[in-house]
Amino acid sequence: MERKVLVTGASGVIGRELCQQLCQQGYYVVGIDNNFRFDFVPNCNEYDVSEITDYLDTRKNIFDYIFHMGNINGTNYFYDIPTQLLENNIKADFAVFNYAKQNPNCKLIYASSSEVVAGTSNYPTPEETDITIKDIHNPRWCYRLGKLVGENYLTNSDLNYLIIRFFNVYSEHSGTGHFVRDIINKLDNNDYTLTGADETRSFCYVSDAVDAVINIKDVSNTVINVGSDQEITILDAANIIAEARGTTNVKWYFKDGLDGSVKRRNPDIITLKKYYPGFKSTCFKDVIMELFRITV
Repeated sequence: MERKVLVTGASGVIGRELCQQLCQQGYYVVGIDNNFRFDFVPNCNEYDVSEITDYLDTRKNIFDYIFHMGNINGTNYFYDIPTQLLENNIKADFAVFNYAKQNPNCKLIYASSSEVVAGTSNYPTPEETDITIKDIHNPRWCYRLGKLVGENYLTNSDLNYLIIRFFNVYSEHSGTGHFVRDIINKLDNNDYTLTGADETRSFCYVSDAVDAVINIKDVSNTVINVGSDQEITILDAANIIAEARGTTNVKWYFKDGLDGSVKRRNPDIITLKKYYPGFKSTCFKDVIMELFRITV
């Protein structure tokens, strides 16, 4: 029997790749997105441009899997529209959680984030890391707080769920508010300011991240980090992008990191490799040099 899959946030960076890979593997894929950030029609069997809550209100849950990727994301939105982001994301999450309850045979894969463990001093960061929040009123935490609510709800529910904590997933389709796109925009506009140059991130290319998610989708009732274990400074990453774009020896003008931005981000992926021993994360430089020379 053909397996039916619902992907929320289907036009986003992770959502569109999920649709692509799931279709290639023979799933019947239904994608929904309100096109808040991306006006793109993903490769899927059905696609609906609508709010998550509106779509779910008018459809029965006949899905074997729901991949819930449909939240507002992007660092700029954390600071620019924190109340709208928090309200939207929590409403969407609970609509999906309640929808999943309608079908006891439905598996929910929930997109959480490394933002949940921001501020930790435990590196590489395992899933069971304790969570603390400095200055809970910082607008940056609007996204993080929504994910904390979602994780807490699911881990105390009777749903069949898997929580994925994504760590800095990127692609050639990343939009404004994500590092790779922001650096490209700066270079194209001769803007050489670089924020948080000494901070580190562990960038994971989207096809690698989605390959991992699909291969662990049947693991239940736990949290799994999905990301790369290759840590790189913001400065080195920016210079790699500049080189790929044909600009070398950039004289960057350094600015302090944003309030709440973490100094390091590096996931422990032992659990991921336990369930998917074949997981590999392509080197950031190799991806950038291959993709951004020719497609951007």
